[in-house]
Amino acid sequence: MQGKSLFEEALAEARRHKYIESQKAGRDLGTEAIEDWHRRHWTIWLRHRWLEHLLGERCWQEFEPWRFGRLKALFATHAALMEEVTEMVRRGAENMDILWWAAREGRTLAVVVRMLIELRLNEIRCTRSCFAFAKLPPGQGQGNVPLR
Repeated sequence: MQGKSLFEEALAEARRHKYIESQKAGRDLGTEAIEDWHRRHWTIWLRHRWLEHLLGERCWQEFEPWRFGRLKALFATHAALMEEVTEMVRRGAENMDILWWAAREGRTLAVVVRMLIELRLNEIRCTRSCFAFAKLPPGQGQGNVPLR
């Protein structure tokens, strides 16, 4: 399954941010605005795209194809719990936040732990080098870069 390019979409988002911020400032902010988007939005934006992929909502070519829709398939019998956990992830919760919540709310910890293992929140983080594509001329740095 060929999906959309994560990096092309991120670059488009960063450029929209640059345009808006440049308009506000009354001048072209250039790479400063691109880097601002990265600092402020990249991590949560990437996390949202990862969730879309795992939930089978949108396929992204940089993520492993076999993971597309995997979360829904594995936890179909725990759909309500999966929705609660993924909503927390969308809001920026980390593994420990989710585990504390699950324990406090009396959720089945074994299932929550399995979900967190599949979500791979600690592995999906991406360094600034992943965002280097934004500084390259169009057409460069937009290949398949697996995020494992």
